Amino acid sequence: MTQVQINQNRRFDDPKNDSQENQSNDVVLRNNKASDGELEDGKMQLLHELQVRHLELEAQNKQFREMHRRASDREKENDKTHLLHELQLRHIELEMQNRELREAQRVLEETRDRYANLYDFIPVGYLTLDEAGYVQEINLIGATMLCEARENIVGTLFLTRVIKGDVYAFSHHLQQTFNSSGNVVTELRIMTRTDEPDYIRLESAAVGNGIKACRTVMTNITEQKRIALALQQKRTEQIALLNAIPAIVFYKDLDLRYVTVSQMFADFLGHTVENVLGKTDFELLPRELAEECQCINREVLESGVIKANIENRLTNACGNVVYLSTVLAPFNNPEGNVAGLLGVGIDISSLRKAADINLELLQQNRTLTQNLYSVQETERCHLARELHDELGQWLTAIHAEAQAVLCISHEESTVRASVQAISESAKEMHEVIRGMLRHLRPALLDELGLADSLRELTNKWCLHNPDIIFEFTLEGDLNGLGENINITVYRIIQEALTNICCHALAKHVSVCLSRESGAAPDVDAVFLRVTDDGKGFDPNQAFNGFGLLGIRERAIAAGGEFSSFSTPGHGVRIDVRLPLKHQEERRKK
Repeated sequence: MTQVQINQNRRFDDPKNDSQENQSNDVVLRNNKASDGELEDGKMQLLHELQVRHLELEAQNKQFREMHRRASDREKENDKTHLLHELQLRHIELEMQNRELREAQRVLEETRDRYANLYDFIPVGYLTLDEAGYVQEINLIGATMLCEARENIVGTLFLTRVIKGDVYAFSHHLQQTFNSSGNVVTELRIMTRTDEPDYIRLESAAVGNGIKACRTVMTNITEQKRIALALQQKRTEQIALLNAIPAIVFYKDLDLRYVTVSQMFADFLGHTVENVLGKTDFELLPRELAEECQCINREVLESGVIKANIENRLTNACGNVVYLSTVLAPFNNPEGNVAGLLGVGIDISSLRKAADINLELLQQNRTLTQNLYSVQETERCHLARELHDELGQWLTAIHAEAQAVLCISHEESTVRASVQAISESAKEMHEVIRGMLRHLRPALLDELGLADSLRELTNKWCLHNPDIIFEFTLEGDLNGLGENINITVYRIIQEALTNICCHALAKHVSVCLSRESGAAPDVDAVFLRVTDDGKGFDPNQAFNGFGLLGIRERAIAAGGEFSSFSTPGHGVRIDVRLPLKHQEERRKK
């Protein structure tokens, strides 16, 4: 309703308006009384005007009343609209609250379902016990652990399912639970459908608040127990092995502290096993040896590579010097990371002593071999000289006498033929002796030196083996090498060419002799290499003959080095290196 309409309504309804109207009527009456004598026409006209005015006022009053009614109707209509709007808002609010309630109910139901699933299917047994040990409530997993249906367990004594030997432990567990404010943990064995009981762990806590019950979590630890027992068995076996094995065995952690040692190791150090565990090498060994061990240990841990044949010289608890050969290897944890170090050592003192004895015997044997070759060369030289001086002269005399007889004999004489035969035989025997002399002692070796003697040797070998391509190379100054080097090189080449001729079936042979300069002037060496492209041999098999063995022994006897390389079907290569300093020392001796 507008402000104008409200004001108009107020004007018609106001008592002041009625008073004005009454006053107007009083004026008319007074005028009528005063003018009784006036003309009747004037009275009638005035009455008529008053009636018209009255009718107009009535019409206006009705009009205003109608306007007021309409305004009131419109105001009521507005009130209804406002009320409807408020109702709609309230309806929307109620709908929203209803949806929130329904969502909360849905979440509550889902939470309740999850709790029910969690309660029943959590991988542990969950049960409620009273003070007497009766089961008030149990989840499905707990019933499965007890191998019975849930309805057959609730209301029964839990004690009836405990192995007889653990009854007291369960009773004590229940008593402690209700007499303490914290959690109580006990391990028990319960009966199953099989002959083997299951191991369980009970963790209980009283409910409190005047409720005589306790909540208990039951966990099946059978597999854990079996693993623990298996590990304990393995540990017992390991300790028995460590105590029985005739070797030093130890385990170290990443800090290189001993975590496990064998009884032999503890006895070696003069300690008990317990006194060794947790200590480092610096607490058990001399400092210099401990530093060496720590350095090697760190190297193996960082590289992750096994290190074998580590020899150490130690003094045991009895004061005896002992040689140990140790193998170190890193070991990993289940994640594959290095967790520590394993060491295994054996006492090689007796082996070391035997090796020293063998080395000494070998040295003596090679000394004897060296002397044998020296005596052999001396005897050959003496035999060659005897053959040349004695037998050679007699053969020359026989040949000369035969020639003299031939000169005085007649052409037809039967004696002439015999003398001619004697002369030819003496001549041939003389050639045989010359060959023997060359074999026993090459004359050119003393007269012209090593180089010319080798050239003569190889030339004669080529004459007897014309189908083999032969290469002969001399490098460096080969003069003044000494008699021992000369004869050793000559004999090695002679034996090598003989082997090739007899066994190699080669088509190409190469001999190279050179002089090598050492780091110092007095450490020169002679290097010899003989190669062929023959059938070769398997180097993993022992030598069948004495050819290569003789060459090796002759080279070693001269203080040199020998090596051979071969594969079946690919020939043989022989390398010999003879130091000249060794020969100088031999000459001085």
